[in-house]
Amino acid sequence: MNKTALLRAIIAELENELRRQQAANQQASAGATDGEARAETKWDTCGLESSYLARGHALQFKALAADLDELRTFMIPVFTGLPIGVGALVEVEMDKEKMLCFLLACAGGVELCAEGRNVTVITPSSPLGAALLNKKQGEKFSFRKGSVGKILSVS
Repeated sequence: MNKTALLRAIIAELENELRRQQAANQQASAGATDGEARAETKWDTCGLESSYLARGHALQFKALAADLDELRTFMIPVFTGLPIGVGALVEVEMDKEKMLCFLLACAGGVELCAEGRNVTVITPSSPLGAALLNKKQGEKFSFRKGSVGKILSVS
């Protein structure tokens, strides 16, 4: 599987999410400053709640933008014969099910379909990412109590 194309697809997915975050932030900000949102009683907190929501969207936007900056400059290494690290595409088998994971420093949880296969982005701080880190193809790993998997391929 072409990891460069996969990284581009992940970046495109995050760019779409960034646009959604920006639109949500603008909507919440507009709601917070709208004349209709002004409190009519001391119990009326609609405008205040909208401002909290706008702040939350702004923080998520900032974090997502930082992730995008990091991924846009990321140089994908080749892991043939080397221990798993950030940038590795790893196929694992757990509980008789195969899973394809792309280990990146950020964007954990992004799922997409590439070349007819489902790929999940994991990070070194995730339980699965931590279990795979520094392992090699053919090794076994465990990441949940009693759950054992095997590394089928690393690229």
